[in-house]
Amino acid sequence: MIISITHEHDLDGLGSQAIIKRYFDQENTELILNFAHYIDFSEKVKNSLKKSPEKLFITDLGFNEDFLDVFKDLKKASEKGIMIFWFDHHIVDKAVKAEIEDFCKIYINDTRMCAAEIVQNHFMPDDDIASKIAALAHDSDFKEYRYENSNKLQLIIEFNRGDSKINEKRKIVDYLSKGMFENEWFKSQVKELKSWYNTQSKIAQKNATKIILPNKQELIISFAKLGGGKITDLLRKKYQNLFAYVGIDTRFNEIIIYSLYFNCRDFARLFGGGGHRMRAGFKHKSIFKSRDDLNPTFLEEIKEKIESFIS
Repeated sequence: MIISITHEHDLDGLGSQAIIKRYFDQENTELILNFAHYIDFSEKVKNSLKKSPEKLFITDLGFNEDFLDVFKDLKKASEKGIMIFWFDHHIVDKAVKAEIEDFCKIYINDTRMCAAEIVQNHFMPDDDIASKIAALAHDSDFKEYRYENSNKLQLIIEFNRGDSKINEKRKIVDYLSKGMFENEWFKSQVKELKSWYNTQSKIAQKNATKIILPNKQELIISFAKLGGGKITDLLRKKYQNLFAYVGIDTRFNEIIIYSLYFNCRDFARLFGGGGHRMRAGFKHKSIFKSRDDLNPTFLEEIKEKIESFIS
């Protein structure tokens, strides 16, 4: 038995898994598809290891401080003969990389590519469908917006977040693995999510709060039942050239920060998070004062910590 755990939040995560599935489908090997986000990653890994798989694949999941809790379980699993493969493209410290390499059979981390490209290069470098999956994932993850379909697929994935939508995510992975990038099911999903996306986009714009920083810099923060990265995209279109943008997905209280002016990953680490230079994620125990009001203490802490990144 082989288990794949991937980042459930985006096309890069599901695209990475789709390439792995395509590869092992050709080998007629059983593959169990699981999905995680940074808040529940350790729990998902522990549950997977209980099944004693022959191989465990982890894709598009970087490193948060609370991952250290599960590293000991992964090391024990490796010592028992479970082969662990980890493919990623987030910024990870050298010491942490060394620790991951210690329990992995293969660990590849390359910040120049998305995770799907790394997986494709490793497993199926000459496969046209795997190459297209990787290209769409790169387009979505690096926000290049060259392909209309990558944005549609990303919205469908965001619409189907959470454990209650695991069958829908498995369906997405299955379709992608077979080279089905557009079909009737995808079309029905786009129709179904249109109202949700429009409503939540308006809520995100309505909830926007601007914070004045030193040197006339500005940060804007908002929240909705929408991916934090998508919220920052909406804010960037409406409020251009600000110092930073913060989006909070209230379905999971996940926080995404985006900026062109400082290292977002270093900022996220102050809250135990991680990610990329221009985009990173973290969590906070006291985001809201009430359901629709951001906690002033949370806002002050964000402001205080971000001021150290202003030169």
